[in-house]
Amino acid sequence: MKLFGIKEKFNKIVANFSWEIGVDLGSSNTLIYLKDRGVIVDEPTMIARQKKKRWTGLSAPRTKQSGPIAFGFKAKEMLNREPKQIEVVSPIKNGVISDFEALESLISYYLKLVYEIPSKYPKVFKPRVIVGVPSSINQVQKRAVKSIFLNAGAKDVILLEEVVLAAIGIGLPVDSCSGLVIVDVGGGKTEVSVVSMGGVVVGRGIKTAGDDLDNSIVNYVKMKYGILIGQNSAERIKMEIGNFSNKDGDKKTALVRGRDLETGLPKTIKLTEMEVKEAMTMELAKIVKLVSVVLDETPPELMEDILKRGIVLVGNGGKIKGLAGLIESETKIFTKVLEEPGIMVVRGCGELIQNREMLKQVKLVSGLKE
Repeated sequence: MKLFGIKEKFNKIVANFSWEIGVDLGSSNTLIYLKDRGVIVDEPTMIARQKKKRWTGLSAPRTKQSGPIAFGFKAKEMLNREPKQIEVVSPIKNGVISDFEALESLISYYLKLVYEIPSKYPKVFKPRVIVGVPSSINQVQKRAVKSIFLNAGAKDVILLEEVVLAAIGIGLPVDSCSGLVIVDVGGGKTEVSVVSMGGVVVGRGIKTAGDDLDNSIVNYVKMKYGILIGQNSAERIKMEIGNFSNKDGDKKTALVRGRDLETGLPKTIKLTEMEVKEAMTMELAKIVKLVSVVLDETPPELMEDILKRGIVLVGNGGKIKGLAGLIESETKIFTKVLEEPGIMVVRGCGELIQNREMLKQVKLVSGLKE
């Protein structure tokens, strides 16, 4: 027992000489939490780099591959505006890694930024990282995420499900059997899970999320007005006038500029709330349907807790006005959106970094080794 106490003290002293980091690795945004500092990075999961040569052999152009050009917001600003020799890449699609090399560059860049932050003790040891991953990914995809962080310079990588981290970030106790329904609407995927005791009881996911809502607006404008608009413009319209809580639907309007497909010239049109609502209805109906499916599979013992606590929307997709109302009208269960739904997963990482006992409990439930 005395030896165990000495070991704990030694571990606490050693912990002062390395960073403890929490990462929410999303399809659209990457958030990084640092112990005692809070959320230090909240940027798009994007990287701009020189285009790779598309073929190999003697006939291939001899270009010297340079490193990445821009990360995060700078890379997103370049999307669909970049010169022909540069490409903007999203390394994660629908919660799954699509470009291993680009993601490794992105994570290495952010970890270097972390080590430039001044601290009381010199950080001589490699960092310990807690990473939020989707519940739907398999073991091979989890190993890929782990190896990226280890290659980028992490010492120890703990992978936990995003919905569990979101529940901890909300304040759901991990040592009680109380249940909570969490709807995580991200950029590349939507997950609906019933969480209890720091683990997932029932969980389902679909690839319909924020990016699909943007695409639905792009397609609607293309079909109705014959105008091609960009992804960033569609996202701006969605956040500005995407509203399902307003019954009248035509109170707000937004100007959108794009290319006329008939003449090839620039053109400006005015979109109304009702039109944006019409464009997104089909995609949002899939999310509402998913909530009903998960509730249908939920054990009856948890229903009392769910009726008391309601359904909680997290992720930046939860900010769409009226989405909570759509779910509530379908399920007849009180549904709420938190004040900052996008940071709940990384806040859960922060709670576990600060509370070692809670981390042990969650690792035990998740079947992770100590």
